[in-house]
Amino acid sequence: MSRTQGATPLGATPMSRRELASDGLVRVFEYQCHAPKGAPSEPEEFTHASISVVRAGVFGFRSERGPQLLTTGFAMLANPGQQYEITHEHAGGDRCLIFRFDEASLEALVGSGPRGAPRRYFARSVLPPLPRIEALRHLAEQRLAEGGTTLGLEELGFALAANISAQMGRPPKVEALRDSRAARDSVYAAIAEVEHASAEELSLGDLARVAGLSPYHFLRVFKRETGVTPHRFLMQVRVRRALELLRDTTRPVTEIAFDVGFGDLSNFINTFRREVGCSPARFRKTTPEDWASTVLSARGKHEKAA
Repeated sequence: MSRTQGATPLGATPMSRRELASDGLVRVFEYQCHAPKGAPSEPEEFTHASISVVRAGVFGFRSERGPQLLTTGFAMLANPGQQYEITHEHAGGDRCLIFRFDEASLEALVGSGPRGAPRRYFARSVLPPLPRIEALRHLAEQRLAEGGTTLGLEELGFALAANISAQMGRPPKVEALRDSRAARDSVYAAIAEVEHASAEELSLGDLARVAGLSPYHFLRVFKRETGVTPHRFLMQVRVRRALELLRDTTRPVTEIAFDVGFGDLSNFINTFRREVGCSPARFRKTTPEDWASTVLSARGKHEKAA
């Protein structure tokens, strides 16, 4: 069966697949194949556009370009309708992290070939281990472990696709970033949406539609105009709301975390510490004078280090 499909049919290679992120323009799955060494293989077909980063194991991949051996760190690139075959001649089993893309958004990013031709978003099927790809995979797993937002995972997914496309000599289709009133109006519309709905699960598609831009172009324009990514801006708005509640109310930290949009307490505390420099509990107990002294002290250390 295809690694981008659903349940395993009767008689197929034993496997398990768990969906880690189901919303947005990029869906993320953990795939584990339990086939033993030397298990028989059968022709399969990719059903979705996806990037699979090998986390563990060794397996063979055969396509129209011939056989290749994949192990930890390799990336397997799937075009819909592409035929392939997986073998386990050297060892049994493997584990992959799969990023499945909304095809319209992926096509806007990298193109898909001539009209009427098979959908080919990726010119090759396999890429060897690359530090930048591995770094993006690590960040995605960290964000998943922290209970991160859909928006943050989408940003990482599109960064992954853009980097892989560039590695294959097919850089993303980049629209010129013109310094225009229209661009600022688009970003303002997205900022207003974040401010209005910061406690909700906003996606890259939601904000790009509000801005009237393609998702990848929206990411670039937003970063240029604000200095931060949409995900970072959303986190900053949530932390700003939390600051007000911590100072002006006696509500529990956990309640505040959920109220401002965090679905996980540890994610809230880590994000708060990263943005503010201390934990929510410590911020609540600190007097304005102590806080000013702490900020000035930290600034002095930073200037000395520079």
